[in-house]
Amino acid sequence: MRLKRSVRELDNAWHDATNNMVSTAEARRHLFEELLWEHRDLAEAHSKCQAIPEASLEALKTQVAKLQEEKEQLIKEHRKVLDAQELYSKGLKDQLIQLGLKHNEALKAAQAAAEAKLNEALEDANNSTVVLRAELEEGAKARKAAEDQAARLEGEKKEYDQLVMQTDALALRLFPDSQLFAQKKVAERRIQQKYQNLDAPWDPYDHLVALSTWVSHMRAVDRNLADLPDVAIHLFKVLWPGEEVPTNLSLTSECLKNAGRRIREWQCSAARAGADAALRVACSWYEELDLDALLGVRENAPTDTDPVLTAKRQDRAYRIDEYAQVRTFIPPPSDINDYLSDEEEEEDVEGEDAGAGDAPPEAPEAGAAPPSTPVA
Repeated sequence: MRLKRSVRELDNAWHDATNNMVSTAEARRHLFEELLWEHRDLAEAHSKCQAIPEASLEALKTQVAKLQEEKEQLIKEHRKVLDAQELYSKGLKDQLIQLGLKHNEALKAAQAAAEAKLNEALEDANNSTVVLRAELEEGAKARKAAEDQAARLEGEKKEYDQLVMQTDALALRLFPDSQLFAQKKVAERRIQQKYQNLDAPWDPYDHLVALSTWVSHMRAVDRNLADLPDVAIHLFKVLWPGEEVPTNLSLTSECLKNAGRRIREWQCSAARAGADAALRVACSWYEELDLDALLGVRENAPTDTDPVLTAKRQDRAYRIDEYAQVRTFIPPPSDINDYLSDEEEEEDVEGEDAGAGDAPPEAPEAGAAPPSTPVA
């Protein structure tokens, strides 16, 4: 800013000096022209004076002297003006010199400041280059480490996939009954992922889904096996109330093999309890009832043939069932045996064996579904 201001002041001073010089030269030209015209007029007057009589010479001399005085006066004034112009020009010259010196100083200061800024910028650029190189080296090291880690993870993934496939094959040998359920889960997963070929060979993740299915099945079986002893003891106490529980699970299991026959015995006991409750109600209302006459059901009784009486009989029977001691086991009299044929027992055993082989594998619990497909 100072440099621009100095240059502007120098231009203004130079313009003023030029205008003054031009005006001075113009004034001198006008003065010389006037003097030239006066000299011409004097020459003409002198030529005319040659013919003027002697009497008028004195008057002419007087006029010439007067003109000479005026001329000297004009010369003095002109000299004063020239001196003033020279003095003003000298002042302008001194100002120009001072402005030039200031301009040089400002230019040197500006150059020094520019050089300092340039050096500072170069130093900053060098520092930035060093920092950038260091960052690039760190980035290259980090990239190399990431590539090494990716290669290591890829190798571990292959080992993990191989381990999953081997574990799945072992689980298939140990739990062949769960194979259908595992295949179903894999098919559902492939449909969910919109596979083009649903019959393609299993990938490692399919084996992982199957393994998760088998693990869920094993957990359910293990939990049920843990509950079996308590369930067996409870069932023994229900079927044989009042009897001492066997000391070990093997004896309890042997007893429970006759659970079907024992349940039929309980059914007969419940029938005896119901018949006893019916006779109790009848005897409570008919004290003279001949119990010896009640040896069986009379054929074609109105309560069997008439639907209204049948419904009424059943309604009354169902309302007095609360008097039957069905929770207390009532053994048969010594001279009466319950009708439990061996053929019924064999049919029950065969039915149980046939149903055991057809039992489907247990499904995993809610929340134990196979893991979802990882996102790439």
